[in-house]
Amino acid sequence: MSDVVRITFLPGGETVTVPPGTILSDAAQQAGLQMNLPCGGRGMCGKCLVIIEQGEVSEPSEAELERLSAEQLAEGLRLACQTQAVEDVVATVPPASRVIGEKVLEADFLAGVERAPYARQHWLELSPPSLEDQRSDFRRLADALAETYAGLVAYPQALRGLSAALRDDEFRVLATCTGNRLVDVVPASAGGRCLGAAIDIGTTTVVSYIVDLGSGEILSSAALHNPQTQHGADVVSRIEFANREPKGAAVLREEAVGVANETIGVALERIGADRREVFDATVVGNTCMHHLFLGLDARYLAEAPYIPVTADPVDLQASEAGLDIYPRANVFCLPCIAGFVGADTVGVIAAERLTDREKPCLAVDIGTNGEVALWSGERLLVASCAAGPAFEGAQIEAGMRAGPGAIDHVWRDGEDITVTTIDQLPPEGICGSGLFDAMAVALETGVVDPMGRFVPDEDGLAPQIASRLQGEGNDRRIILAENSGNNGPIALTQRDVREIQLAKGAVRAAVQLLLAEVSLDVNDLEEVLIAGAFGNYIDPASALRIGLLPPVPLEKVRAVGNAAGAGAVLALISRGERGYACQVARAAEHIELMRKPEFQMTFMETMLFP
Repeated sequence: MSDVVRITFLPGGETVTVPPGTILSDAAQQAGLQMNLPCGGRGMCGKCLVIIEQGEVSEPSEAELERLSAEQLAEGLRLACQTQAVEDVVATVPPASRVIGEKVLEADFLAGVERAPYARQHWLELSPPSLEDQRSDFRRLADALAETYAGLVAYPQALRGLSAALRDDEFRVLATCTGNRLVDVVPASAGGRCLGAAIDIGTTTVVSYIVDLGSGEILSSAALHNPQTQHGADVVSRIEFANREPKGAAVLREEAVGVANETIGVALERIGADRREVFDATVVGNTCMHHLFLGLDARYLAEAPYIPVTADPVDLQASEAGLDIYPRANVFCLPCIAGFVGADTVGVIAAERLTDREKPCLAVDIGTNGEVALWSGERLLVASCAAGPAFEGAQIEAGMRAGPGAIDHVWRDGEDITVTTIDQLPPEGICGSGLFDAMAVALETGVVDPMGRFVPDEDGLAPQIASRLQGEGNDRRIILAENSGNNGPIALTQRDVREIQLAKGAVRAAVQLLLAEVSLDVNDLEEVLIAGAFGNYIDPASALRIGLLPPVPLEKVRAVGNAAGAGAVLALISRGERGYACQVARAAEHIELMRKPEFQMTFMETMLFP
């Protein structure tokens, strides 16, 4: 047997050399891919499906035999967290099995969407000019495209190379148009693709998806940490930095554009594509990220009444935006709705087609700034709430972002508590999804009461649970795990519980007030959607148990992953979807919660645990 095996992951072609017996999910991590492992790689969730295309792997584990049918196994489907490479292996990783940074993008949202991209490439074979046919080179090309484009116009730069391109390959060319404008012409023999980039500029993570605009297929993706976090975890801190520092706004724009370019470059490299093949880009982000990316004055977003420079869609060329793709590529920034309800929320609404539903539906994007969208069946209401950074791990004693070693799940195991960590590494802290679970377990076991207070003594608690309690008063805590470092055990503290109450109370109050605005009851909701980074990590049962979500049946709660990014992809592949996004942004009614006299009382009530 060889000392090493070569594992290749499709569709990106990432390759890594590892010892025989290496688990495929571990190999994927070494190759720069993050697998979707919400169960911590224990084979319990079935989220890390891969398809073995070539090579020998280990026999199915007990977990795989329980979760995969004989037909699936015969087709080569396996769980990456359970499967070991015996020899060289080629495996396809479906989009649903990948974690894009901290966000997962399911591909099924593309089903049934008409492919009508704004940027299109055409293979043309034209008749050469003659004394009888003395049309200009551009008119010859425009006439060939007359059925597709009425009144085609051209960028001067495209015209400069047109004559040579036509004659280099006997009047066979690839002509690329954006909207109704010719942007590029090359000889057909030169080849090339027409790609698009959908960019989600998140406060914490920036994600880019590369799409084949001909087929509408997502070819690749990449995610990186937003470097702006060094100036503050929340948008208000960044606006203050822009105002305080002489070149602060320029620095923030440079960072936003730079990380967008970097993610595009990484994603293109994975499929062997060139930046000049990207002819269209769409951008989503909250209103602050939108302004910083475009270099707009964001200072008034942080001052009442929180007015943006513009909430309308913005079109510009890549060279103007600073994106390192084809210079004359179109860049479309989806519209925002209000100062704290941005294009990312529009993307969620568009991806889930909220206003096409017959029955009421609620979408909640949980983060430092929580956004809530409610479709009543007739009206589309949106609101934002300052949930604070607790769900991101900040202001939590052992809090950390969702990285290696973070406790991501906690559950009651008989009469004790069990935890899992990201990448199955020794515990280093706890991230948002683990925090939800820990809080739910604390309530379930009676360690914390509905007021959010730790019980003063251990009477009535299971012995194993009681042995985990330490401290008194505000120092009261329950130990979840021993830290692998020297910082003491990882615990849920009384102060942590208060932070969770503030955060979940803000989100829940927003939900309650929007429902009241249209005289709806919780029972009227057909579905509750959880969007964003948390959507594919948190246990919906935990979110319901702590009262973050309204009390609906568990089967009504659905995680939709990075729906904001999905909205950007849809706007990239379909002009109809681009129009729909603009339509819902105009139709949305922004509800300013702080203007409502009942907000404070509702907030205090929703801080309590059910």
